[in-house]
Amino acid sequence: MFKYLRFVSAEKLNQLWCEMSSAAKHHLIQQTTAQPHKKIKKSNTDTRVVTELNPLLFSEDFKTAIKTAFQRKLELIYEGFLSLSENGETVLADPFRCCVLPNFIKDDSETFLEALKNELLELKFIEKNNDLYKFHQSGDLKEIEMPCITVLKKLLSENILEWMKEVTDIPLNNLVNMFCSKYQYTDVLLCHDDELEERRIAYILYLVPPWTKSDGGTLDLFNSDSNGQPCKIVKSLLPAWNKFVFFEVTHQSFHQVAEILSEDKTRLSVSGWFHGPPIARPTPVVESLRELSRPGFVDEKEFRAWINPTYLEEETQMQIQKTFQISSEIELQGFLQEDKYKLVAQALRDSSLKWNQKGPANKRNYEDVNILSLPSVVQQCLKIFQSEAMFLTLANMTGLTLHELLVKRDSDTESTDGNIKAFGDVEEKEVSYTLGATSEVIDTKVKHDSSPGQGSHGLSERTCDPKCQMHVRQWKHGSYALAYDDDKEMAECGLDATLFLNCNEWKSEYGGFISYIAKGEDEELLTVYPQSNSVALVYRDNETLRFVKHINHRVSQRPSSQQSFNDIFCVYCE
Repeated sequence: MFKYLRFVSAEKLNQLWCEMSSAAKHHLIQQTTAQPHKKIKKSNTDTRVVTELNPLLFSEDFKTAIKTAFQRKLELIYEGFLSLSENGETVLADPFRCCVLPNFIKDDSETFLEALKNELLELKFIEKNNDLYKFHQSGDLKEIEMPCITVLKKLLSENILEWMKEVTDIPLNNLVNMFCSKYQYTDVLLCHDDELEERRIAYILYLVPPWTKSDGGTLDLFNSDSNGQPCKIVKSLLPAWNKFVFFEVTHQSFHQVAEILSEDKTRLSVSGWFHGPPIARPTPVVESLRELSRPGFVDEKEFRAWINPTYLEEETQMQIQKTFQISSEIELQGFLQEDKYKLVAQALRDSSLKWNQKGPANKRNYEDVNILSLPSVVQQCLKIFQSEAMFLTLANMTGLTLHELLVKRDSDTESTDGNIKAFGDVEEKEVSYTLGATSEVIDTKVKHDSSPGQGSHGLSERTCDPKCQMHVRQWKHGSYALAYDDDKEMAECGLDATLFLNCNEWKSEYGGFISYIAKGEDEELLTVYPQSNSVALVYRDNETLRFVKHINHRVSQRPSSQQSFNDIFCVYCE
């Protein structure tokens, strides 16, 4: 039978395929997939698996209906096409043009699709894991010449490509990307728009087991606000076997693959893009920066009541500075006095606190709080972190010019023995403290040649005017902060100081850790894991980006009261 099939016509071959028993089909497919990773040489006598797309796609009535709806941006529910989207639509106009085609491939016995799925699962997958996503992906399928994959490539790059040109009226060239994605428990692809390298239409063919909303993994579509930023999810498309989804790629085609919540199901799909001439992209919205504050005043007694006395000792600060100037980072455990830490941590668990969702989703998703609405003990803690005493302490620990006394020491105008200036030597200034208030500007000229871990700031003579900004944040399941090139806060060098709270026994597998990467690189330079009452100090330059890893469903293994944590995040600038 196998040899005979080589010489019959395609029409006869298709007829014979339909008449074969399931066992015979299975045997034939096994024969043609015995060596899945070897390229099959093209030959006129090669056996080809025969299948076809749903004939309804090419009926004039359907093409006219979908063409009209897609090009005029209208909703379409095509009664002759059983749609499996949430609201029954075949064409979605809101939030952007998207089409849902169930029963995409005609495969009544599901033999072809099962064989295709098996071929895909035999491929080598590479883990993709960074700030935006976590899943496994194959290489470009154009390099794979397994029977069913080859048929699918032809269907997409020939039949569907011409069909797309006709019904969408989007100018397309002949470039069609294809790869296979495998999402399993806690895998996710966060909010993005797909616009890159002349991509014009994105598509997905699902090969999944029976799927429900509780399994996660939906294709979520975001609407956009007046600034063209993603606002909220307005459509969620459920994966289904043999469902094909495609949408127009624009600067507002914001979407995500929701986290997989099922521990035993795999979301397998073939996806990619149809390419064409690039479209003009509007100037990106520049976010306004939070205002920086100058140091305020607290007296020595109050400051010492908050800070672990070990970190105020001259010898300790000198040792910290030596370590910091080698690596540009250090973690200071048990930073606050234990009684003060417990009060602040408990106050941030107060159910009456009103946390605000912080977006947009293509950049971040966590909660923060209006500082002025915080309990008094938290405001007192912030007062300590914004105090002149803290600026001097951090200057002594890092060697950064965050206080005039360090500047004078470096200039040999205040100290000739090279010792670090202790807090008790600070001259008290009569400056009242309120959040956001500033003290008098210190007009000391500074020349600083040493840089933590890098040898030189490369700074010329300038005014010493250190400042800081502070955020109080809450992180829980679904929270994240992405790295992005136009982050204005990261455009300048700075000292990040993060105090972690309420994260006892937090595991790295939950996410929520802070990663630092170099621009244009995926490899992490540094990872900071949450530890209660620990302050992480990280000095970064303007070629460094920072992100907080998505907190995944594994955190639900913890008691409900421990499924989130807080941090007080400060940035100090020289």
